[in-house]
Amino acid sequence: MRQTFHFTARLITVSLLFAVLFSYAMFQGGFVSWFLFYSFLPFLLYMTALTFYRLDKWEVTRHLSKRAATAGETIDVKITIDRRFPFPMYYCVIEEYLPKSLMYRDIHIEKYRHMGDFSATREMRQVKRISFPWFKRRISYRYQLEKVPRGEHHLKALRVKTGDFFGFIKKEYIYDLDEQFLVFPYHRPVKLTEKAYSFEQGASPSFKLNEKNTNVVSGVREYVPGDRFSWIDWKNTAKSNQMMTKEFEQEKSVDMMLILNGVHSSSTTPLSFEGAVEFSASLLEELHKKSSQLAFMTLGDHKRYYSFQQDYQHKDQIHRHLAGIKDIGQTSFAKQVEQERSQIPSGIVLLFVSHQLDHQLVETMTRLAQKSKKLVFFFVRSKDLMDFEDHKLIKKLSNNKVIVNLLTEEELTKPEFEVIT
Repeated sequence: MRQTFHFTARLITVSLLFAVLFSYAMFQGGFVSWFLFYSFLPFLLYMTALTFYRLDKWEVTRHLSKRAATAGETIDVKITIDRRFPFPMYYCVIEEYLPKSLMYRDIHIEKYRHMGDFSATREMRQVKRISFPWFKRRISYRYQLEKVPRGEHHLKALRVKTGDFFGFIKKEYIYDLDEQFLVFPYHRPVKLTEKAYSFEQGASPSFKLNEKNTNVVSGVREYVPGDRFSWIDWKNTAKSNQMMTKEFEQEKSVDMMLILNGVHSSSTTPLSFEGAVEFSASLLEELHKKSSQLAFMTLGDHKRYYSFQQDYQHKDQIHRHLAGIKDIGQTSFAKQVEQERSQIPSGIVLLFVSHQLDHQLVETMTRLAQKSKKLVFFFVRSKDLMDFEDHKLIKKLSNNKVIVNLLTEEELTKPEFEVIT
């Protein structure tokens, strides 16, 4: 209906121009009036042809340099327009409809210097290009999306506009080109100042894969080249008349569960949640490198749980989830943790990453600390937003044997995370 209206309006404009010029030449007469009429006639014919010319017959494609990127990287985009008939085009304006998710820029760790002011990371991206193709059958241009933020981004539409020399006839068409790309959170090394060990839990070697614990002797065996001299069991060597070395029980990994808060909080800034996601991704990567058996759970609008696995496909699923996660949800994080408390196994190390803290969450984590081998809480919050109540809750957690790591601007702007576990 709208297209029909615009087509009719353009046709009336051309007809009206022709009628005015022809009437002027007929009634005025003379060389000048007819000269003006015939001089303007080619433009009228061009405007008539442009009115009937269809832009929807163009073949428009969009090509992305990469479908997966890391936050802060640059993505090159190429737009190509192919026309079957070389109709002369005076100008052509190509405008990209960018989603709201791209109206921010990610400058890696520098963005956390403005943790209390999220507007500092906003960037009103606009992509609009003009070309003068004339008889060219192919129109193409490139642009760059710099410092792309984490998330799942959709480029859905592209608008093409053109018109005549004088601006009487204007045409446009919107092409639906649904392209999407995924931007993963930026990873940083994580320095764990204290590591968790267990001789009971787990089935795979943990952090120090190539080291043996020299405090727990599980037996003796024959000496093999490479064994340390201090491992030799001289008593059994004398009895068996051959070199015997002590065999130590190899340390096993502590089964761990990392729980990320994915619930929106009006008392925090979006960069606090972004810091929580980035730290969680970095911590998961670090623990995977150390071959730890780690389960991962996010609580928010939709619960996601990833069990103890070490394969590449499992890690890829977690990375994709962290790339697209948003802080949404009506039910509070503390209430959701309380609902999951009975499902969390006993005797494991629990790691919580959250951008909010309240009394109910403190009580829930206190009860979980009693059934867990260890509970570590990572609290991501702007230093400017910290108040007396936050410090009081942190103190209460520490008194209940919960290890608390406060991640503020100072910690988030370092090239390496340094935490206590």
